[in-house]
Formats: sequence, C-alpha cells, structure tokens
Amino acid sequence: MKILFITLIMLICEIILAFLFSLVAQLFYKKSQIDIKSILKGLCERLFLTIFMFNNITNAITFFSALKLATRLKHDESNKSDTEKFNNYYLMGNLISITVALFYVWIWNHGMDIDQGLLRFFGK
Repeated sequence: MKILFITLIMLICEIILAFLFSLVAQLFYKKSQIDIKSILKGLCERLFLTIFMFNNITNAITFFSALKLATRLKHDESNKSDTEKFNNYYLMGNLISITVALFYVWIWNHGMDIDQGLLRFFGK
C-alpha cells in the first residue's frame, strides 16, 4: 500500500506542478499552450533528485544546481527586464523542483507512518 500511496501522491503533485508551471509561463512569457517537453524535463529533474537523495547522495543537489545554472542563465545587457524575468523564472523552477524532490523523499521515508495514519483515519 505504501508504494501505491507514494505513487499517487507523486502523480498528483506532478499534475499540479505541470499546471502551475504552465500558468507561470503564461504570466511571464504569454505562452498559451502547455509545453509537454518542459513538463517532461521537470519530471526527469525531480526523478533524478529524488533517486539520488533517497540513496543519500546529497551532492546531487550541488551537481543539479551547477548544471542548471550553466545551461539556463541568460545574460543580455540590452534588455535587462526580460533577462531578469527569465533568470527568476528558472531560479524559482529549480527551487520548486528541489523542494518537491525533498518532499518525495520525506514521503518515502515516512511511508509506514502515513500508512498507519491512513488506516486509523479510515477506521481499519
């Protein structure tokens, strides 16, 4: 039941995140459609972080952060406002990805407590 519960929570979180990131992209970039490629990249990022943190390889957070900074930061002195929006958008996305991955690891580590709590809640 623990695996099913954790999978359900992760699926719900990923769906919510997909819609939230799409909403933020619409606000920042006036995009009117959902970008499946970006959603899948975010899912892979959180999966990467979750697997490594679950296995207590916390250096993956540093590696992830450096990799994201190297590939995402945009420097354009001519249009400072757009550059700042772009950098803030990706910074917030990275922070959210790390936070969600930590949440997944926490759920995994406390799955038995959650299972027992749900059983008590539903009176079984």
